[in-house]
Amino acid sequence: MGSLGLTTSAAARVAAMAGAVLALGLVTGCGGGDTPDTTPAAAGDAVAPVNPGPPATLKQLANRTGCKKPEVQTDADELRQGVCKTSKGQYTVTTFASDDGKQQWLDEAKKWGGSYLVGTRWVIAGNDTGLLQTFSEKVGGNLVTAAP
Repeated sequence: MGSLGLTTSAAARVAAMAGAVLALGLVTGCGGGDTPDTTPAAAGDAVAPVNPGPPATLKQLANRTGCKKPEVQTDADELRQGVCKTSKGQYTVTTFASDDGKQQWLDEAKKWGGSYLVGTRWVIAGNDTGLLQTFSEKVGGNLVTAAP
């Protein structure tokens, strides 16, 4: 009877998703980054809903946030993820092939807590909600915070 029923494609998707969530945990799970006057919203609450805007590439989002050369961590059919380290701070930019894929990723990532700027088939994640809010003025999106 034998196999678990995972195709090579499905196994690659699972591996890419796990890698992306792990990278997110490394960036957002290390603490710090929040300013003392920042009060995170309750888990799953959106702060200041904004037009999510059209889909954008990882490079377009990174450039609009001041990151000239994101360090690509995951480059798969389902998602691309890069880490940006700028004078403003460190954050991840993730783009998705579908809205369903984005939502599945976000549902998993929220289990680790953190702040997320969510747009059409993309997510920018980081510790500093103020920084993400300034990004929303440049790229659109809705700010979402989650507690672990």
